[in-house]
Parts: sequence; structure tokens; C-alpha cells
Amino acid sequence: MNYIISLVTLTIIFTLPNMGFAQTTANSTQVNDQEVKLISPVLQKVSEKGTYLVAMKSGQSSLSTGLNIEIVFLNKTSPYLNAPPPNSESNLSSTEYTKNSGLVIPSVIERTLPVKSYDITIYSSDGKELWKKTNQIPQGGRAPQTIMLKDYNIGDITISIKNIIPDPALADILLKQNGNNSNALLVLNQSASKESSSDSVEFKTKIIVI
Repeated sequence: MNYIISLVTLTIIFTLPNMGFAQTTANSTQVNDQEVKLISPVLQKVSEKGTYLVAMKSGQSSLSTGLNIEIVFLNKTSPYLNAPPPNSESNLSSTEYTKNSGLVIPSVIERTLPVKSYDITIYSSDGKELWKKTNQIPQGGRAPQTIMLKDYNIGDITISIKNIIPDPALADILLKQNGNNSNALLVLNQSASKESSSDSVEFKTKIIVI
């Protein structure tokens, strides 16, 4: 009799953790099912002073990891891109695919320009500041950002990139990329005469939770 009671007790003990684990997994799956992204995977706009073509790439990520974007500071003469979200290569053949993500890789080589630092702020449609970072330092003209918000169901937003400070190497790189092009020399002269001045750009877009 004691043997039977012990056997039943052990069975109950080993069953309870499994039930708890199954419950946790179900809840976790439910949360991770929701993902967030911008309405467009690529946004592009020439900066206010005409120095940069600023591209903003947005991938699709889970709510738990936040909204992932990549800001790329390009030469104004660069062709507009039809690029994949952040962390994928951009200088391979357009016929190649990233099998894990299913993304098409563009054939355009991005002609990035150096930036010393910049500030980024996100505003709601009614002008409320939702998120901000200052003195961000890009690497090679690229700046990935992970945006964590309390609520992503906010619809239309404005992403403002201000205080774009050109790197001292900007003039040399413009000459290398554009040669003795008259437009390039004009931008070069403007950058040299206003070396300490900053640039800015603003994107109006929308956050989508799916």
C-alpha cells in the first residue's frame, strides 16, 4: 500500500513542473507572436543643407527586442535604394538572396559619407516626444538604432535627425567619390565654409504592430 502511495506521489511531483513549463511556453509564444516595423522598409531624403542623402532602413522585429532601424548617411549623388532591413549586406549581386531572412540583396554599393555625431528624436502625431538620443556616433556613415517604447500602437510618427555634424574627412571623401564635378565642388565649398554648422533631416512615417 505504501509503495502505491509513493508511486502516485512521485507521479504528481514530476507532472506539475511539466504543466508549468507548458503554460510558460504558451504565454511566451503569445507575446512573441507580435512584431513591430515602420510602414516602409526604406525611407530616403536629402538633408536640409543638401550634403547628405539620408536613408532609414527598418526591419521587422519582435516587440520584446524593440523597433530596429539603421540610419545611413549617403552621398547626395547616390541612387535611391530599394534596400533590405538592417544587418544585411548591400554590395552583392541583386540576384543573390539571404536564405535565412528571404531578403533580396541590392546590387547598388552604398556610397556612405562620414558623420561625426547626430541627435535623433521621435515625436507622436500630436508633437509629444516619445524617444530621444543625443550625440550618437555612426561607424562608417552607418548608425543602427534599437528603439524601445512603452506602446508601439501609436500610428503616425515623425523621426527627426538633427545636429548632423560632418566629419573632418568629409571634404576629401567627396572629392574621391565625385571627382572634379561642379556640383561636388559646390557641396565641398559649402561644407568647408560651414564646417562647424550642422545639418538635419525629418521623416514622417508610421509604426505598425502585426
